[in-house]
Formats: sequence, structure tokens, C-alpha cells
Amino acid sequence: MRLSQLRGLLTLPSVVPLEARRLVLLPGQGLGDADIAEVLRLAASSPHRALFDLGLWHQHPRRAPRSQSHKHKPENTLISEPRRTCEDVYELDLLIDENCELMGDHQTGQHVQGMILMEAARQSFLAVTEAFFLPDDAKFYFVINEMTARYARFAFPLDARIHYAIRSKELSANRRRFVTDISVEQCGMTTASFVADFTVFEDARISSREAVLAAEAVDRHLAAFHERRAVDNQLAAVA
Repeated sequence: MRLSQLRGLLTLPSVVPLEARRLVLLPGQGLGDADIAEVLRLAASSPHRALFDLGLWHQHPRRAPRSQSHKHKPENTLISEPRRTCEDVYELDLLIDENCELMGDHQTGQHVQGMILMEAARQSFLAVTEAFFLPDDAKFYFVINEMTARYARFAFPLDARIHYAIRSKELSANRRRFVTDISVEQCGMTTASFVADFTVFEDARISSREAVLAAEAVDRHLAAFHERRAVDNQLAAVA
């Protein structure tokens, strides 16, 4: 059932009879936080509310906050808040909003595109590290050393969870480095798995270094431009 169809059913007047059997509705992928709130609001005042079991909508996982996902717009956050299940093992829910930045272009087929799963994995290591390994009173910068992906089967816009396990970690005063295994699980099967090797630095330290590297890149770019232009002028003169 599409969201628009559910809205229509909930807003039908009481004089329109509906089949008198209770429907248990499972929220799928694509719903934003505002969509969930709207459905619950419509259901609360609908004359047909007794026909719809929306219990799972009340239990919908909470989307990770901006401080964990590093996304300004909530619709671009693809994960729930992380939960620690045991030592160095965590779990998150996949929460795709159809309005997110990766859903704006053409979609093929019925499956969830692979780049969305990779971005969810990337957000997962940000969220777990921010929530469980970093203090709240400082800003940090994440640098990806290596990230590999393996896709085993299609993921579909249904309930899915992200399993996150830390393979190794190095924690020091100046930096923190992690190697993690991240997998997207759906219907008891792994749809995609990722290995992420990343390092976390204090923002003040890396920002100054980044500024130096940016200036060097501009200098190299301009030098290469002038060199190419000089060669083009020489060739034009010969011609």
C-alpha cells in the first residue's frame, strides 16, 4: 500500500464502509519522520481507526541525530541511533527517506541501490564512534583510509538492520583508528557487507593541515594550467 493510499483510507468519511477486518500495517522504507507523524495523527481522528493496527508505527526507530550522522538535513540520515549489543558490537536500523539526496535521481528496478547501502554503512561508523568513543565537548574529523564493499543480493525497501562489529581499534590521545565490519541484514540474510578502515582526529588539528594541503593543490593546479597554456601557445606558433 502506498502512503497516499493509506492517507486516503484514513480520511474517508464514516459513511463510506470499509471491509471490517483489522489490518496490521508494517511501515516500509521511504517514510520520513514527518510521514510517520502524519499517519499517526490522521489515524487518531479517523472514523476507521479501529480497522488499522499501527502499533509498529508507534515503535518506529528514532533517526540518528545530526551530531552522529554528520548530516544537516534529517532526510539525508539513513540510520537509526546505534545500539550496543555486546563488546565492540552494535546494531542500527536502516531508515531510508524517499526525499534523501541519493533518491533524487532515476531509480532502476525495485531494489535499494547499492550506493545508499554504502552511505548507510559510512554513516554507521560515524554514529557508533560519535556515540560511544568520543567526548561531547570537542569536534572531530573522520578520515577514511580504506573502504571496501561486497554486494551479495538485492536489498528491497523493507525492514533492514545494520550489524556493526569493530575488528580492531587503536585509541590514543592524538587519534583513534578503527577497522570495522559492517553488514546490511534483511530477512535473515546479508545483502551487502563493508570493511571500513578510518581514523579520527581532533578537528583543530586536521583543519589546519587540510588548509595547507588545499593551498598546495591550488598552486599545483595553477602551475599545470600555465604549463599547458605555454605548450599550446608554442604549438600554435609552429602551426
